[in-house]
Amino acid sequence: MSKPKTALSGRLADMDLRLLRVFREVVRAGGLAPAEVALNISRSTISVHLSDLEARLGMQLCLRSRGRADFKLTPEGEALFQAINELDGHLEAFKSQVNAIQSQLTGSLRIVLPDDVLEIPQLDLPATIAGIRQRAPQLQLDVQLAAPQELELEILAGRADVGINPLHSRRPGLDYQPLFHHQTLLYCARSHICASAAEVSEELLTEQELAAPSHAVLSGAAHLYRLFPHKSTANHMAARLAMILSGRFVGFLPEYLAEQHVQSGDLVALHPERFRYRIQNAATFKRSAAEHPAVRLFLESLVIES
Repeated sequence: MSKPKTALSGRLADMDLRLLRVFREVVRAGGLAPAEVALNISRSTISVHLSDLEARLGMQLCLRSRGRADFKLTPEGEALFQAINELDGHLEAFKSQVNAIQSQLTGSLRIVLPDDVLEIPQLDLPATIAGIRQRAPQLQLDVQLAAPQELELEILAGRADVGINPLHSRRPGLDYQPLFHHQTLLYCARSHICASAAEVSEELLTEQELAAPSHAVLSGAAHLYRLFPHKSTANHMAARLAMILSGRFVGFLPEYLAEQHVQSGDLVALHPERFRYRIQNAATFKRSAAEHPAVRLFLESLVIES
């Protein structure tokens, strides 16, 4: 005489966890029809999955009907549902263990950032660093500052792992995670001739020497830079700001960087309705490093203000 099957006597090691999830959601919803929304599949498909599950286990799990009120679990179904709940608890414990392993990340994370990073209102870098250190106390951080064109080259050359950069173009081999935008306007110092003129014509304005970046600018802004035939260059934002504050140059700056100088009266925006452009900022990293634990940790720890 063969031994009768008891609840959960089937080969769970061979079970498709997706079928267990379907069963769990049907029980939680109280029937096949209510579970359609939670699972986003049709009632007929749910029924097929349940039949497949019952066939694999060799037991009937529930008494199925078209309505909700008549749905009922068999004793075997009750036992399986309880086991699934226990499995969910084990999965949560597994996630906690993985997080604990992640917190023991060792080695180094090399981050490269623009030189005005602390002025960017949308990015809370101190909070981001605190989050990384809390989750990975043994991970060594190496934070560098670089101009936009230098930043991507540092990552491509393997001298940095991840950075935050204005998205000028998409280089092969790099991945970009968009973060936030900022506006860039044209400014001059209060001692500049354009600040004291009663009305600044575009002709007078474009005759001035421009403090320009030494790298290529956004394609959407190139037409504005071409209006200025006289240029001097600097590779860092802080250097261009110093050139503009000297009173000898005009130049484009992010609004967030210029704001305090505008409020103090040291800088003046010039024709902001005409001379402006918008920049997308993005986290940048090698495509091959997209799933590297330390890079993922940085991306997950970023504190972005709205």
